[in-house]
Amino acid sequence: MNAIAFAGLWKKEWSLMKGYYIALALFNLLWMGLAPALIQSEPYIMTASILLILHLFYLSALLMYSFNREADQLELALHSPRTGYMIAGVKVLQSFTVFLGSLMLVSIAGILTARVDLILTWTELVGVFSRMGVYITGYSLSLAIILFFLWTVHQLLKKYIGGISLFVCIVLFFAIAASLTWIQGTDVYESLTSFVPFAYSYDLESPEGMIYMSFGVDALSVGDLVFFLMLNALFFLSGCWVLDRKVEV
Repeated sequence: MNAIAFAGLWKKEWSLMKGYYIALALFNLLWMGLAPALIQSEPYIMTASILLILHLFYLSALLMYSFNREADQLELALHSPRTGYMIAGVKVLQSFTVFLGSLMLVSIAGILTARVDLILTWTELVGVFSRMGVYITGYSLSLAIILFFLWTVHQLLKKYIGGISLFVCIVLFFAIAASLTWIQGTDVYESLTSFVPFAYSYDLESPEGMIYMSFGVDALSVGDLVFFLMLNALFFLSGCWVLDRKVEV
């Protein structure tokens, strides 16, 4: 990727999205400042946890907003076979950087305030929020890349079938989700990915008693992470190919 072209696209993306980034930061600050006064039970850990859960959708929202802002101009920009990869790469990288920065700041704030509600050492708190952060990052990235792929499919199909393409993409989304669920439930998947497992649930002690914190899965493994990294790469490259194909047809 040409460094000058990359820098130019990065600045262009920043100009396009900086208002959205500022709005996102303000929302985080307002939530962390006001929510503890509104939540009655364990307000600090719940404030951070709810905002972290919302981060599951931050990356997808950033990416879809960015692409939709430029949907009508993409054909003018995509004038070479590798331009689609460059444009998509810059958008994904910048959105992911902003998402990761937001996630880290909220996690740090959560670690600093959670001791009011939980009787845990600093090491235990960092462990809880680190595991939550890894899970949220993985889920968010996979969701965003799949939605990017489906967005490119929608942009291509709507030339031929109009608004029906949106319905087709919704069906494809659920088909992909169902296929991934089925694949993960097979013995072949378990045998190929179940190496170096690590737990993703905690029993925590609070002033009101023991609470159980789950991150949506009991355990993950390095094999799971490799599988989803490969899957994300496949959907991203496929989306970029469709993006270039949109111009060729």
